[in-house]
Amino acid sequence: MKYRRSILDGVEGYVPGEQPRMPNIVKLNTNENPYPPSPRVLEALRGLSPDALRRYPDPLAVELRAECAKQYGYDGPEWVIAGNGMDELLSLAVRSFVDPGDTILTPYPTYTLYETLALLHGAKAALVDLDESFQLTETFFNTAARLCILPRPNAPTGVCVPRETVERLCRSFDGIVVIDEAYVDFSDDNCMDFPKRFDNAIVMRTFSKSFSLAGMRLGTAVARPEIIAEFLKVKDSYNLNAVAQAAGLAAMRDYSHMTANAEKVRATRLRVTAILREMGFTVPESQSNFVLAQWDGRPSAQILFETLRERAIVVRYFKARRLENAIRISIGTDEEMDLLLGSLREILAI
Repeated sequence: MKYRRSILDGVEGYVPGEQPRMPNIVKLNTNENPYPPSPRVLEALRGLSPDALRRYPDPLAVELRAECAKQYGYDGPEWVIAGNGMDELLSLAVRSFVDPGDTILTPYPTYTLYETLALLHGAKAALVDLDESFQLTETFFNTAARLCILPRPNAPTGVCVPRETVERLCRSFDGIVVIDEAYVDFSDDNCMDFPKRFDNAIVMRTFSKSFSLAGMRLGTAVARPEIIAEFLKVKDSYNLNAVAQAAGLAAMRDYSHMTANAEKVRATRLRVTAILREMGFTVPESQSNFVLAQWDGRPSAQILFETLRERAIVVRYFKARRLENAIRISIGTDEEMDLLLGSLREILAI
């Protein structure tokens, strides 16, 4: 019997059959924020009344959507939808705008969930290789599809496509363009203004990375109201629980706390990138909270990954084309990164 592909095959950090996490590890494999969320989030959670848990939550998360719209420069909640993590919103985009047999366009390498969602929906996934600098090629622009998903910055490379390239894509693509900005708070610019300028643009954000709320499963998408209306037709009635809504609202109202944490991550990323390059790694210019460290020496990148794991330092290794010689390293605290760099020096005898 041929079983349907599991949705977990596209989940960040999931390894089939992997044992539960070891305690006291340096966990640098799933791009979580090393710093805690805003104290206002914890205050909001402690202040939840019993009725907030006894009753169903607001099915439309209007207060949260209104606050996000205000922060992102939009007129009202009709420009925003909130979901159970960005992964749910990606799934809703596929269900809303793609029919079985249609094609979904995305670059390669990238987040594997995009392909998984296409296959589960009975659609085709057109994965078009990025060039040697991990940028879009002319082939990408010449590939027809119903939906395009463009991560900016991309994972696992950390590289950003220039804004003018995304503008060209939105103008020329005959379909919906989802701009996945999961990591954009660690980058130099963003495309949040695009839904105002392009009828076909959707910009998605997550609270998992920069807001330090991965455990809450909370994401948003910004698009023209007529596109948001299509999302609302297919989403589950109560897709976002009351706890997540309260946490997201508090986090959004303390936006400066998030940006301060993001700046600390950016500073550590720059330092770590420079040291890795001095050690002989090739590291693309990352705009995210991780770096892709490419290694052509000995031992292999896979052995580096396995040896680090034996030392209770967990990074990410991909057994995939164009990534066989690389490890992806989430940016942790300065202390965690020093442990990683020290271990790499010992393993490589540098």
